[in-house]
Amino acid sequence: MKQILRSLFSSLGYQVTRLEPTQMGPQGYDLEEEARQSINVVREHTMVPYQRLVTLYQQAVFCERNDIEGSFVECGTWRGGAVGLMALANLRYGAARRHIHLFDSFEGIPEPDELVDGEEALKFAHAVGGGVNGKLIPLRNQYASVGTLEANRQFLERQLKYDPRYLHYHKGWFQDTVPKDAPECGEIAILRLDGDWYASTHICLETLYDQVVSGGFIIHDDYGYYDGCRKAVDEFVERRNLNIYFHHIDPAGRYWIKS
Repeated sequence: MKQILRSLFSSLGYQVTRLEPTQMGPQGYDLEEEARQSINVVREHTMVPYQRLVTLYQQAVFCERNDIEGSFVECGTWRGGAVGLMALANLRYGAARRHIHLFDSFEGIPEPDELVDGEEALKFAHAVGGGVNGKLIPLRNQYASVGTLEANRQFLERQLKYDPRYLHYHKGWFQDTVPKDAPECGEIAILRLDGDWYASTHICLETLYDQVVSGGFIIHDDYGYYDGCRKAVDEFVERRNLNIYFHHIDPAGRYWIKS
């Protein structure tokens, strides 16, 4: 939808820019000043909105302060900004470096499936000239740039100077990499899912959820926006008979704490 609106206003001669809360003054979050400083560092490497970034920073700090064991895992990284924010929290509060796993095609997101992913997903695919058959091929022209593997390495290893020995890149479609590489993640403290569609969310939850430790976080970036993401999460919760409370971050973002 954002891409459609930007294209529409551009055709009328207008340029759409996002006014960040960091440009509007504090919003009343805990740890907000240091979170804002870190967000400014990662801002050009993530499309995640401010509310979700502040919350993610708080979650990572909570894990460090309370000795929540396990790796930080993100499925859908773009250019590494959200992962970078968790890395900055570890650098500031962690007694030792934490293993961080990045799952991404590093080519862009695949086609949505018109049978399950909903109207907004189909609008997005059509706006960039892509298909809607759920094929594992990248949608072209989807964002200003694709988050390549080298862009992630450059940002995390050279700019943030996070120890490369603790950074693990899993390149490929989730359906191929997540089942194969899940054992490498070990226990998980934060599982952040930003795969947009039903199939992507489904495979990540089914494969990685059991590795999340008690007290760990499961974060869904698109739950309130894309029907397929919501459907995959709701089905998983019902199938597992999980009694959880969905914390509402903003219109799209949700998370819960595993007990």
